[in-house]
Amino acid sequence: MIVLRLVRLLRKVRQRKHVGFTLVLLMLGVALLGNAACFYVFDRAVDDSITIEDALWYSVISITTIGYGDFSAQTTGARLGTVLFIVVIGLGTFSVFLGMLIDWATTIFSTALRGLGRAMASDHVLVVHFPNRRRVQQILDELRGDPLHRKREIVLVNDQLDELPFSHPNVIFVRGSTLDPQTYERARIGDAAFAIVLSHDYQDSDSDAVVASAARVIDSIKPEIHLVAECLDDRHRSLFDAVNCDAVVSGMTISGNLLVQESRDPGVAQTISMVTTSRVGTTLYSTRVDEAPALDGADGAALDYRALAKRLLDDDITLFAVNRGGVSHTALGGLSPAAGDVLVYVAGERLDWAALRRRATAD
Repeated sequence: MIVLRLVRLLRKVRQRKHVGFTLVLLMLGVALLGNAACFYVFDRAVDDSITIEDALWYSVISITTIGYGDFSAQTTGARLGTVLFIVVIGLGTFSVFLGMLIDWATTIFSTALRGLGRAMASDHVLVVHFPNRRRVQQILDELRGDPLHRKREIVLVNDQLDELPFSHPNVIFVRGSTLDPQTYERARIGDAAFAIVLSHDYQDSDSDAVVASAARVIDSIKPEIHLVAECLDDRHRSLFDAVNCDAVVSGMTISGNLLVQESRDPGVAQTISMVTTSRVGTTLYSTRVDEAPALDGADGAALDYRALAKRLLDDDITLFAVNRGGVSHTALGGLSPAAGDVLVYVAGERLDWAALRRRATAD
């Protein structure tokens, strides 16, 4: 009966890992302190130079089986204490303790690899869905190519993978339904800087509905997040009307337009390819006009966007377009700066509105 009770007790301890870990720590503490007390009490009687620190040090090096040899039990009481607290209790307990630590570390690594844990990230990027490895790798490379995002953590959220298929610096995997708010809670959406929702499956245009639904869930949790969604079929853009997406990108439409444009005007595709990547040459950037004071040049004349563009060319900055509301203006004559305008420009580095204004008005 006693044996059966002990077996049942051990089973309960194993099932309740926190109880088992606490018990092991308690036994380890008893072994260390018990041996130290015996060594200090009995051996100090014959060697008064022994201190409490020496006794604790002797216990630690004994239970870890290092045994430097600088201390050893001299009296019978101290030796019996070593046998009881180190040999009988300590060595086995310490081995179990190390095993628990290794098991804990392995569990954490395995959980993170399979995306079952909680992302420990802040000011990060959410990349939702995993259409294929090449596409996601391209997104990661582009984010890494931008100095602003090079060190930013990226959290991949999807239910299409069993585990992350590659090792990438600062990339965290969270596995779960992209329509479940709890999945985004584990991805720490509250601390995320922006989110990119990719197509769920490039072979199925109906996946636009999944993208719109995922974007709607994200918007309901954190309306202020900068949200960009991918749409395969322009006929499905109405699915995003009820979603507060900052941008809906129709990749197939853009690539189709570019194919036709390149066939008629060779060189366009090469230029677009260069300015839309942050890894080579100059890049397309954007900045919002937060305030619109009257801009005066060095000669005192007021500057509209056309005059601003001419002055920026001296610094190899090309003002490409001004987005005002839902209209993109590329003909800039007579268009003056207004708060809320988004300037799209080509440059070698990212500049905000204040920096562009300083460069345009410098002597």
